[in-house]
Amino acid sequence: MQLRRERDVSNTSPASTPAILVAGHIVIDQIIDDRGQRYPRTSLGGPISYSSLALTSLGWKCEIVTKVGFDFPSVYERFLHQQARLDLSEFMVPSYRTTSYRIDRTFNPRKMWLLYKCKSLAWDNFAKYLGDGVLKPKTLILNSVANEITLSLMERLSKEFDLVLADSQGFVRRIPKDHSEIRLKSGLDFSSLSGVDVLKADAEELASWTGVRDGETSIRLISKFVDTLLITSGAGVVDLYQNGKHRFSAHPFKVKVGDTTGAGDIMLASFAAKFAETSEHRESLIFAVSAASLAVKRIGVEKAVLDPREVEDSRGLVKVTAF
Repeated sequence: MQLRRERDVSNTSPASTPAILVAGHIVIDQIIDDRGQRYPRTSLGGPISYSSLALTSLGWKCEIVTKVGFDFPSVYERFLHQQARLDLSEFMVPSYRTTSYRIDRTFNPRKMWLLYKCKSLAWDNFAKYLGDGVLKPKTLILNSVANEITLSLMERLSKEFDLVLADSQGFVRRIPKDHSEIRLKSGLDFSSLSGVDVLKADAEELASWTGVRDGETSIRLISKFVDTLLITSGAGVVDLYQNGKHRFSAHPFKVKVGDTTGAGDIMLASFAAKFAETSEHRESLIFAVSAASLAVKRIGVEKAVLDPREVEDSRGLVKVTAF
């Protein structure tokens, strides 16, 4: 499967800018888009892929902590090197296969099965990013997909960075040993989020964290530990809560949707970059929703290679309600 090289991004960010560090597994997705589809569509995936491509194309530096197995296709490795300047050589684990999901998008919400899981991440994998180096990343995005980052590791890492964002998805998934359909856990130790500044979650993931079905109750409970919540609803509105209070709702503009896979990863990465730069919740939310709205017009991981001018020009199309 050949991925097109969209454009040269080798000089899109100043060398003196501290990178944004993204942690989690790169994934090989097997995607069913239409009922009756004979074979799944194979695609490079996972938050690392979408986040690194989005950040780099929008002008930010990105560094990663990940794991890939012996079966990781060289075409994907070259693509990430060309488009996101990532060197995956240090993250190869010869004794494991790359994390892989089967995703059926013909259901709403989509159904998922974990086919393979690569080696989990550990504290030692982050060693070179810890300490007080001048260009040490100040922003960390924890973007687990298959419990490869434990709650205890998240809690420990979150004390080491100025701004920490986490995506709920990989923390709340219950991974069956028999490779049956992915379900969500119910009731986690959400005090482990105490060092997280921004948490992304949908309504089901919030309930998974707290074990409580009432959304407002879950928001109130988690907000005791997390300053900012980004509450998503598929391709719909994104609500921002700050200190437990509903501050903004951002409505994506209408586009012809090709593929929503990875949209949440692109949204969170874009929010992280803009918020690290400005500390402005509203403007960061608008920027992130603009980026994600444009991305879903395309199919596959290439949707994350964005045009920064188009993202900026489309910000006015995002409708925001303040509370």
